[in-house]
Amino acid sequence: MIAGGALIAGAALFFAGLATSPPAAGDEKAQYLASLARDPLLTQLSALLLHYGNLLMGAGLLAVPLLVRGRRGGLLTLVGALFGALGLLQISGSLLSDWFHMELGRNLPLEQAAAISDRVLAHPAEQLAFNPGPLVSLALLMTFIGLARAGVVGWWTVPAIVAGYAGMLLLPYSTPILPAVGAVPMLAVLGVAGWRTIARARVRTA
Repeated sequence: MIAGGALIAGAALFFAGLATSPPAAGDEKAQYLASLARDPLLTQLSALLLHYGNLLMGAGLLAVPLLVRGRRGGLLTLVGALFGALGLLQISGSLLSDWFHMELGRNLPLEQAAAISDRVLAHPAEQLAFNPGPLVSLALLMTFIGLARAGVVGWWTVPAIVAGYAGMLLLPYSTPILPAVGAVPMLAVLGVAGWRTIARARVRTA
């Protein structure tokens, strides 16, 4: 039941974190740093919400394989959930960089700040540790294909993850509410899994 609540709460916090992202004037690194430096309070609020959103979703996802009864879809769900949880927990840690980027943007010329950021983020070990990127979406797809094969959720959840991930990436962050709304289909799928986890726990304790 706690894991299901974590999934639902994590999805809500993640939406709020996207919606409160500081508006960026463009996609260039210098413009991104300028947006973080412009409003430190908003930057910290957004980073905090995103951090706990990813953290709770990652923790809650670990319980999702327990929804599967029988062999059909079980292994796929388990592997996807484990990798998805790992990726989400890695992303939660990467939010620390928002504080570093905010201070770089506030204390250095933007071109110099962007160059330092690019050098830090170019290290392969940093990429491995904190930037799983599309691997998280692939892991979520594996998880929910497995759940759909097992009859736990409907097949609509699979295209919903694709649509939500695309909306989060492609909609402009100059208006942060747009990528937040774009991510709703994916977050709704996680919310459904959270609700199913809670319902299963209630049946067991009844």
